[in-house]
Amino acid sequence: MALEWTALSPADIPAIADLARRCVAHDGGLQATASPSFLERRYAAGTAVGAFADGRLVACGAVRPVGDASAATGLVDPGHRGQGLGSGLLDRLIGEARPVRLIGEAGRVRLIGEARPVRLETESVTPEAHALFLSRGLRQTFAEDVYRRDLSRPLPPEPEPELEVQEWSRDTEGAFYEAYSASFADRPGFPGWSREEWVDWLVDDEFLPECSLVARGAGGAAGFVACAKGFLIQVGAVPAWRRRGLARALAVAALGRMRTRGATEVFLDVNVNNPASAALFRGLGFEVIARRARYE
Repeated sequence: MALEWTALSPADIPAIADLARRCVAHDGGLQATASPSFLERRYAAGTAVGAFADGRLVACGAVRPVGDASAATGLVDPGHRGQGLGSGLLDRLIGEARPVRLIGEAGRVRLIGEARPVRLETESVTPEAHALFLSRGLRQTFAEDVYRRDLSRPLPPEPEPELEVQEWSRDTEGAFYEAYSASFADRPGFPGWSREEWVDWLVDDEFLPECSLVARGAGGAAGFVACAKGFLIQVGAVPAWRRRGLARALAVAALGRMRTRGATEVFLDVNVNNPASAALFRGLGFEVIARRARYE
């Protein structure tokens, strides 16, 4: 198979999107990760390279600056895997992200170069890709499973609320932030955002205030669910209200509201180190469709 490697430009985004759609169809994952707007943020913000076979893009990758580090991402056509194309692409990306020499030692590969951190991002990691990344000295630093729920299937009965439940509004925004902070403060990697930072991250054109709910009791906020079009963004219960069905009740209520609005499916992400949330959503009929991951 004759390959032609060449630099890519924003004009190649349609070809990259076509390749991304083939990868999503084979590997699973979110259709949104094959959208031009998503790909532009990764392939038009730094340097990108692609491999063409008979005029068709069969592999591509990009490196962009992220603070003091370099972030890399790549795609390989499912029909062209197992032929060394992925490993060749990865070595090109590492070389672009930080000047390195690959030195073989007793069958192993060491990276020798500048100390600039390199972060590799993938929206749907396969076992083969995971093994390849480890062989290049990369280590997994983050992973979360992407779940999907078909809303045409029946939802569990919505329980009677024990607490007062309110939609998102300017008046309830503070209660939502209180519930968010108390629910996730004990989670690894909690960012400790201020109210303004969290709201800025959460609320955009896709946010659904009428489907986002906060439960409040005499002691203050007890739990919340935040939604966007097609997504449950966050669901949490403060420690005193865990294991009492509150997070499940809020999630069911939100799913019902989203279906009433015409949604036919809903997605969410669950960190692999959060088995309690994973069990909750599996119990609500969600199924894993992909695993997103980062390596450094």
